[in-house]
Amino acid sequence: MSATLSEGSLDSLLDIRSWFGGALGTRVLQTEQAVLDQLLTGFFGYHLLQASILDSALYDSSPIQNKFSIGLDANDAVPMVARATELPFENDSIDVILLHHLLDFLDSPLDTLREMTRVSLPMGYLVIVGFNPISSWGLWKFPAAMMGRAPWTGKFIRPGRLMDWLNVLNFKIDRAQYCIYGPPIARKNSRIPDHSKDLSRTLNLPFGAAYIIVARKQVSTCLLYTSPSPTR
Repeated sequence: MSATLSEGSLDSLLDIRSWFGGALGTRVLQTEQAVLDQLLTGFFGYHLLQASILDSALYDSSPIQNKFSIGLDANDAVPMVARATELPFENDSIDVILLHHLLDFLDSPLDTLREMTRVSLPMGYLVIVGFNPISSWGLWKFPAAMMGRAPWTGKFIRPGRLMDWLNVLNFKIDRAQYCIYGPPIARKNSRIPDHSKDLSRTLNLPFGAAYIIVARKQVSTCLLYTSPSPTR
């Protein structure tokens, strides 16, 4: 298996995808999809790019016509595979970029963000979905990671840290939506929260197991080359 997008850091790609195909992972994905369905309807433009740990499209609700994904593996059913730090797109060319749990499992999340900044249009949107370490899932991560189980071997980047990186890269945080409360246990017959209305009306405490951060690029890429480098 060649996970070209990850630059060698996704040796457990099959394990991660298998977890998302199980009962708990499916519920996580359904909840995240419900939030994304509400968010993406409000973003417009010409091009939407998805880079996800999965090979399924999560952007069907978007009104943007040219929607496409880049894959992690040569066998993924997507138009192209590419390195996350070497995207085959021009500067300032993508209106909306969706990163779905990609930063959780890459060796170089900050370099990946820099590359996404390069291809993002000024005033374009970056939508990042990740696991929140400041949650009951974050507590569960430590013992589970020692056993090498997916997805607990991921980084689980703290939302505040991610927002700091985005601010230095000249993104303005538009909103942070949190979801999935309670321990990482798959419950039978449990309902997916209703996100069909304005997300501001839903529960949004900052210790949900997953977060969806929306940020908007403020300047052109040519000006970013003179910006200070974010610190890890």
